[in-house]
Amino acid sequence: MGVAVFAGLGTSGSAAVAVPLGESRARFLRPAELRTLEAVVDRVVPGVPDDTVPGAVAAGCHEAIDALLAAFDVSPPRIYAGGPFSDRGGSPTNYFERFLRLDDYETKAWRLRIEGSRGRRALERNGPVKGYQRIYREGLVALESSVPGGFSNAPGPVRDVALGQNDDPRVAEMLDLAVPHTLEFLYGAPEYGGNQDLVGWRTTDFEGDRQPRGYTREEVERPESSGPGDLATDILGTGDQAALAMGSTELLHGVLSRSGGRFAGLREEVGRLAAPAPEAAEQLGRMRSMADALVRAARRGVPAGEGE
Repeated sequence: MGVAVFAGLGTSGSAAVAVPLGESRARFLRPAELRTLEAVVDRVVPGVPDDTVPGAVAAGCHEAIDALLAAFDVSPPRIYAGGPFSDRGGSPTNYFERFLRLDDYETKAWRLRIEGSRGRRALERNGPVKGYQRIYREGLVALESSVPGGFSNAPGPVRDVALGQNDDPRVAEMLDLAVPHTLEFLYGAPEYGGNQDLVGWRTTDFEGDRQPRGYTREEVERPESSGPGDLATDILGTGDQAALAMGSTELLHGVLSRSGGRFAGLREEVGRLAAPAPEAAEQLGRMRSMADALVRAARRGVPAGEGE
């Protein structure tokens, strides 16, 4: 599937997870369903050995999604981490680990989103609502049984094919949630359960939340820049399409917010970024034409521009 791989080795300040979910976390999925979800997030952002850096499984994204499905099994529910600061940017206290209480409206809205309406007429004025819990459960069960021997037991390439060719609407509906959720937890604050050991930030050279310490004047005025080789790759890509540079969590979260939290919307946003604007496409065409002319001239052993 290879939906998202954002590689690059880097370091970050703190590697501690303030609120590890561990064995005491609230759970919704059954063990077999959680194994299937683990196999899914592994293909969204693969890690070692398929990649050179840890991926979504090492970051605990499958467990974070499971904890979201059981958010209301604990009090306060694991919906909004507190603020304003964690202890990664100079604050002596990590306020993120104190989840906030929800008001009545927020509680009803989030319960409806996660649990669905479940036949309760008061919640179905605009029609029945299928919650995250049911979507994940039905999709994971259908996906697991779609592969002989079980999806979770199949090698990575087989799982890629199974995800790409599966036409079961239950699986599609589940993936529409699982892909954005995986990315949100992988590149979000570790207090939500994903990004354990800051895997998502370290592999994208993102320094994480820097407040209240902030940045020095030199860091603001002289930011690190890509080398000419990186710039050429970002502009020209490695094939006929311009490369999509998705190496920052800021850009990623912008794409996620515009996607509406659904895989279909995410693919549309990524496609929009990957497609160069008309002016850029025209410039890329001229650059490729010039490069082709240089190659042809070199093969004939004449100076570029002569005999064209």
